[in-house]
Amino acid sequence: MRFWIESAHQSLVETGSDVIRTFQSEEQFFAVVVSGSGIGYSVLEIARIADETMSRLEQKTPLSKVVETMLVALPEGKHVPFSILQVLGGTRGNLVECDAPPLFIARSGDLVLLPVVEEEAHGRLIRQGEFSLQDGDHLAMVSEGYIRAKGWSRSWGWRDIATSIRRLTETRCDAEQLLGALIRSYERLSQGKAARDVSILAMFVRPLRTVMVWSGPPASPPSVTPAPSARGREEVMLEKLMNEPGARIICGDTTAEIAARLLGAELEMEPRPEDGWMEVPPVSRLRGRPGIERVDLITEGLVTLGKARERMAEAQRARDLPRKEDGATRLARMLLTADKTHFLVGQAVNPAQAADKAGTVPMRRAVIEDLMRDLKVRGKIVSVEYF
Repeated sequence: MRFWIESAHQSLVETGSDVIRTFQSEEQFFAVVVSGSGIGYSVLEIARIADETMSRLEQKTPLSKVVETMLVALPEGKHVPFSILQVLGGTRGNLVECDAPPLFIARSGDLVLLPVVEEEAHGRLIRQGEFSLQDGDHLAMVSEGYIRAKGWSRSWGWRDIATSIRRLTETRCDAEQLLGALIRSYERLSQGKAARDVSILAMFVRPLRTVMVWSGPPASPPSVTPAPSARGREEVMLEKLMNEPGARIICGDTTAEIAARLLGAELEMEPRPEDGWMEVPPVSRLRGRPGIERVDLITEGLVTLGKARERMAEAQRARDLPRKEDGATRLARMLLTADKTHFLVGQAVNPAQAADKAGTVPMRRAVIEDLMRDLKVRGKIVSVEYF
């Protein structure tokens, strides 16, 4: 099972000089937190250091070399706390902390104490450790201002915060919910007197959520000899969809008819939702023989895809979407919930729905490519195959 590191962060002082950067692919996750409070550096200069560090990590530079380069780049004699978290395969964690607050990890509500090794490098105290992550783990990295809250003392630390939010973490709260809990804990400790710079990065380890979307019948390229039959390409697309272990979606009436024919099933219109079909055409489902393969959502094509993009533009996350059950809202909800989305796009052109004057590019392709850009901006993993 592949894991995903869900993350959310917030700086409580907008004019501060804390910088948080995250990057995630299917294979790895990185988080960098740098605080430049009190060193006379602008936030832009601190951001440059953080961005260069993140760039090296994305280029798969060994972590030890990344840390060495970062230590050399820091202003000599200045206190610049930073933390770097690297997670490989969703489970193998590597942590480097330089004069920074320790990483917070809660597992089923209990604080996890990490084994770390301390050493001095370039006149700075470095803590390093390797550890394993599990499904349901909650993590947090904070700037130094967080632990300088008025009420923080030897009698109050991460263990006390883990205890105070135990019930929340026991119920598998997401990263944003954990972030909210940590902010409230800080506010209680600071008694309303904020430190100069306070930033929090909250994380939650959970299984990777995937979805595959098939839209449009395939076209047989005339340049291929012998040209593959359209039926053969339909079977390839259906097989790919049915091999998807996560959510499966079909967008398009013709596409749905192809799937029903190949599966030996019938299409049945779902009951009319309370908000009706004024904006979005009806949703269908497959009916047929016992044990028929699962398809989670079957919608109309072009109109529904366009409306789903509009719904997504008005929401930061799935929970922000309207409480509707029309095809566009359900499609938007599934796309925003997924971490990884793969599109199967048929290139057959309906002359009435062409994206170019020559009539060679289907409109669905242009709409789906817009959707893909929107998802990538949100940090989603997105891929596509054209048929």
